[in-house]
Amino acid sequence: MAPDLGRVCGGAGLEEPDDAPNDDQDGERCHDHGQSDQHDLVHGARIGALAVEVLSGREPVVRVLRAAAAHRELPVYLLSRQVRFVAVTQEAHRRIAARQLEQLETDRRIHEVFTQLTLEAAPVQRIVAEAARLLGAEVVWRRRVASSSPEDSGGTVPVAVAGETVGWLSAEPRGTGPALRAIVLERAGQAVALTLLSERSRRNEKRQAETALLHELRRPWNVDDDSARRRAHELGIGVLRDGVLSEAAPAAWLPVVVRWERPGADPLGEHQGGAVLDALAWALGRERTTALAGRLGAASVAVLVPLAARTPQDAVVERVFGAAEQRLEGAWRVLAGVTDPEAGMIGPAARLDEAGMIAEAAVSLLARDGCAEGGPSQDGTVADRAARQDAARSGSARSGSARRRCFRAQDVRLRGLLAMLRGDERVQMFARAELGSVLDVERHEDRELLTQFLACGGNKSLLAQRIHLSRPALYGRLARLERRLGVSLDDPESRTSLHVALLIAEVEGC
Repeated sequence: MAPDLGRVCGGAGLEEPDDAPNDDQDGERCHDHGQSDQHDLVHGARIGALAVEVLSGREPVVRVLRAAAAHRELPVYLLSRQVRFVAVTQEAHRRIAARQLEQLETDRRIHEVFTQLTLEAAPVQRIVAEAARLLGAEVVWRRRVASSSPEDSGGTVPVAVAGETVGWLSAEPRGTGPALRAIVLERAGQAVALTLLSERSRRNEKRQAETALLHELRRPWNVDDDSARRRAHELGIGVLRDGVLSEAAPAAWLPVVVRWERPGADPLGEHQGGAVLDALAWALGRERTTALAGRLGAASVAVLVPLAARTPQDAVVERVFGAAEQRLEGAWRVLAGVTDPEAGMIGPAARLDEAGMIAEAAVSLLARDGCAEGGPSQDGTVADRAARQDAARSGSARSGSARRRCFRAQDVRLRGLLAMLRGDERVQMFARAELGSVLDVERHEDRELLTQFLACGGNKSLLAQRIHLSRPALYGRLARLERRLGVSLDDPESRTSLHVALLIAEVEGC
């Protein structure tokens, strides 16, 4: 029930007697009496606005009302003619009903738009465009990358797939109210999440088919080159000409095995291989090429790249893996072992094990020399020589600081052979027989001295300069090392055997 308007204004009563359009005394009394109670009374009655009917001839009351309203946040409406109260309530109810009907219509339209987009499996770009049309403002989709977070400007909602935030939708805070903006972005986010989930499902199905074909090719009991090429073509894999998959068979297939490293992450984790495959798929699309790719082992991915005639294969592979590293936001290091391409698919698939050994040897080399950025290594096996050979094969000049990602057998050399023989008991026995107690943990200084001595090619003067030791002291340490090893370090064959044994120990992780 509405309060008495006279009490709201101060207790004097605005409904004056008909015989008294009065002087300023009544108005002043209305202004001064009960001022302290007005605010509490209005808010206590939950009044949203105040309408006062003041007929002509009551100018003092009008002045008092204007003065009182000037210091209040409460809207005060002055009615200069008589209005039936029921007419006011009817108009208010009509407007409220119209607003509610408009809101229901807006909700229905938003629901229909995003439901239809979901049923059509619309791409993310179309969903974002429809959200922008409904809001009349720009809507931005940002995919989550490593260590990224949204810049919340009051119009940002997260998009989650399988409980994981994969990105954010944001809209400019203009043109619409926050309530409508929140509803549209929320429904758009749900549609984007369903689209991404559907894409992930289709991508996983295709990936499983590719992996199955790869493993069949490696053990070709019931598959030949023609049927394998047809199955690959059905999966959208082959040579692209002007962006269209060619019906012609590729001139050759290049076998590649990818290994990866990520600081602080488990390389054997299933999600790690999935992330690498996702990055490879994105990089292949960016380079307008295709490849048959699938998991080869716990920490490696096998790839067969179809090549057209006269394709600069190394340049293509380097660009693809460079783009894949960019997609992985630089937190990963991607390395690949590559063997020679061959016509057909069965021959290259059989060489994937060899490519895997090369990739594994390259990882071991870089871990030892710390030359991931392509600087000269101690024996020149990876960075400097491999970079020059790659530049010669691709026909382009490469910077000395360029990162090397792809390796061949001639790049890893003896270490590649030892990596292929890893786990062989005969090789391990040879290393233990050559090095003896030097492999013990407490003999770490002896092992380091031997490693440095062999790296200097047996040059004792150079070794003394490198380890900052006087020549007499160095000769004494080398003599003790010779007695422990039971061989002469001046003998070239002994130095070769010891060098091979150290490489075996390193590859085996001894």
